[in-house]
Amino acid sequence: MSGLGLISTYTSDTEDEEIDRDNHDKPNEVPNRLPLPGSIATWKGVPHHEEIKDDPCQHEGRVRSFKHERGNWATLVYIDYTPSESMLSWMISIMEEMPVKCNIFSEQFHISITRTLILKFHWIEPFVNEIKKLCDQTDQFPLELLNIKVYCNEEKSRTFLGIECIDSNRTLTHFVKDLNNILSEYELPPFYEDSSYHISFLWCLGNESIKFNDCTSLLTIKLNQFLAEHAEDRYVHVNKIHLKTGNKLYAFKLR
Repeated sequence: MSGLGLISTYTSDTEDEEIDRDNHDKPNEVPNRLPLPGSIATWKGVPHHEEIKDDPCQHEGRVRSFKHERGNWATLVYIDYTPSESMLSWMISIMEEMPVKCNIFSEQFHISITRTLILKFHWIEPFVNEIKKLCDQTDQFPLELLNIKVYCNEEKSRTFLGIECIDSNRTLTHFVKDLNNILSEYELPPFYEDSSYHISFLWCLGNESIKFNDCTSLLTIKLNQFLAEHAEDRYVHVNKIHLKTGNKLYAFKLR
């Protein structure tokens, strides 16, 4: 019997294939075909493999800085920061003094030491090992909270108010330099050349840098008044480096 169309499907953890075979039946012949299984007729793809559409309404109007693609893992290396109750109360109180409506940082407070990077899946294990090795060779160090500064993301879609952190003994500076060398091996961009280590705590949509800059001097004075009364909040003792890649979190102790 000529022209029998065969449809086969194969699924695994890493790939899906769909094979279509051309029908070369003669014009006057009507081929007998096997019935298409209902499970295939209604199949629309495994959710993991479907295109993920960004909906800013689901996350306070924020827009992804890059399109989600299968096999690409959004990655960030950072220092975790947990404010005291007093510091958190101070951060929230600042919202009332801002010239535009702001939001408290709903994500985990942190100090970024890389840009948001894109790792291929097969890079993850060697990359994690490299970061761990670097942490094993780095001493713990303090960061001092000093100034209020304004930051804007590369897309100019969000403006942040942050507390600048000073690396007095330059341990973090040397760490980031070595980290940049690791990134270059994967052809990933280094941390910003004019980097300013900071803890973002307020944000708003759009580029509102000019409005924010008008009030940073007064806010810096208020910050230092707060720190004079709460000396325990002036320093961040860094004893771990954190790495987030996709849905995986790592914490590496410094020596």
